[in-house]
Amino acid sequence: MAPSVLVIGGSGFMGTPVVEELLSKKDQFGKIGILADPSRADKFDAIKSRGVNIVKGSYLDSRCYAGYDTVLSLVGNALMKIQPGIIEAAVTGGVTHFYPSEFGADLSMPELRNVRYFRDKYATRETLVEKAKEVSGFRYTLLMSGSFTEFSASEFFGVDTVKHTVDTFGKPDAMITNTAHLDVVKYLAASILLPFKSADPKREIRVAGGRQTWQQLMDLLAEIQGVQYTINYQSPKPAIENEKAAFVVGDVNAQLAWSAKPLAASGLSNLDSLDNDFFDFVPETPRETFTKMFGKKEK
Repeated sequence: MAPSVLVIGGSGFMGTPVVEELLSKKDQFGKIGILADPSRADKFDAIKSRGVNIVKGSYLDSRCYAGYDTVLSLVGNALMKIQPGIIEAAVTGGVTHFYPSEFGADLSMPELRNVRYFRDKYATRETLVEKAKEVSGFRYTLLMSGSFTEFSASEFFGVDTVKHTVDTFGKPDAMITNTAHLDVVKYLAASILLPFKSADPKREIRVAGGRQTWQQLMDLLAEIQGVQYTINYQSPKPAIENEKAAFVVGDVNAQLAWSAKPLAASGLSNLDSLDNDFFDFVPETPRETFTKMFGKKEK
């Protein structure tokens, strides 16, 4: 039976292209829906006319999930903490396959357990484990893609593509796995159609467009821009102190940001094994992504 898919967070950074990708494979799905807050549902009027069902209601209302077997949670950091409640509501509503909002590091790495940025994602994983034990036939997929290639060359990680400087936390030989944003979207949509290979309710899929050291990634950026970069590697201690200060004043967004800033050049955004061969397309390499972003334009 063709899966019926309900998207949570359908208008965000991931949600908008994911819905488009699902529509490109529309004939392979029973139905495609977006769960939307009633006060914001009108933003989906255009996509509704293309055959997407708009379900108006709360993410925590089990009735909203009736008629869907697969849920893609694409919530951002602000709503990450309610994912356990979303899972509870979805399972109660009859959902049998759940994708949590992850798309990045491999949380099986013990070093990530105490990183504030991942705290709510760990709570989500623990909820999935418990639900799989409680509910026969429930399963879930963890899609990991390393760092979004586009974000790797951003001010967030200390990369100034105008002044050609890098001031980052970490070390030059730290490995980093990268995948272009829209390729993560393609992997996500395509993976829904892949059969589970075992009876294990947990499925882990690791994909990537490239893997190299942080220094190699910065050298690639410099090559494509045709410039030299000045790179400063520093200890993560200042980021840790800033995270603590944010905790004291109750600034959750700042806590999340400062806990994430040291990740790119730390070796903790690397995936050791990949499942690219599960899919029938070749992802964009970091060179191709950076060329699109920063390559010289032909006159």
